[in-house]
Amino acid sequence: MKIALHGYGRMGHAVEKIAAERGHEIVAICHRDSDLHGADVIIDFSQSSAVGQAVDLACANGVDLVIGTTGWKDDVRSRVEKSGIGCVYASNFSPGANVVFALARRAGELFSRFPQYAAGIEERHHAQKKDAPSGTALRIAAEVAAMKPPIVSSRVGSEFGLHTLFFDSPDDLVEISHRARGRDGFARGAILAAEMIRGKKGFIAFEELVMS
Repeated sequence: MKIALHGYGRMGHAVEKIAAERGHEIVAICHRDSDLHGADVIIDFSQSSAVGQAVDLACANGVDLVIGTTGWKDDVRSRVEKSGIGCVYASNFSPGANVVFALARRAGELFSRFPQYAAGIEERHHAQKKDAPSGTALRIAAEVAAMKPPIVSSRVGSEFGLHTLFFDSPDDLVEISHRARGRDGFARGAILAAEMIRGKKGFIAFEELVMS
């Protein structure tokens, strides 16, 4: 598979490494209006303000798209669907995190039956991470929205990424946690998404691909 990278920061370099391990080729590092050199898919780990450029390139060239950036505008979906390309998006491309989303959804359904439990989310990242709360924390919160969980975010030290959903009562405490060990897990998931979107059309959540 031939891959173009849109965004070449730390995540872009991690995707490049995992792509090579899986036998794929990076054929382009995208800038606006750059040549895609026959790429089959664009993988975007850029910034929310730059996602539109990746969408422009993908739609104009009929190339599939994997979006790992959060905070983009709602018109991305409609543009992808009109173009006829395939697009996978996720707030977190770790397969483990996507299992946690499913667990959170089911746990929220069960704990909502017991009024003594209150839900909450704690998330920790290194001091260089800019957004708070993280996209992953917001996604977990959405899965248990009926219980209105507050999110507490920490941006200190060197923690790569720890998310804990908890259900607390006077009698006990239940926790569901996900701790990322590095960028490779996200990169591996993005490459998996690129492999799985081949031949598909439309705007598809990563969870739909790996959990269905």
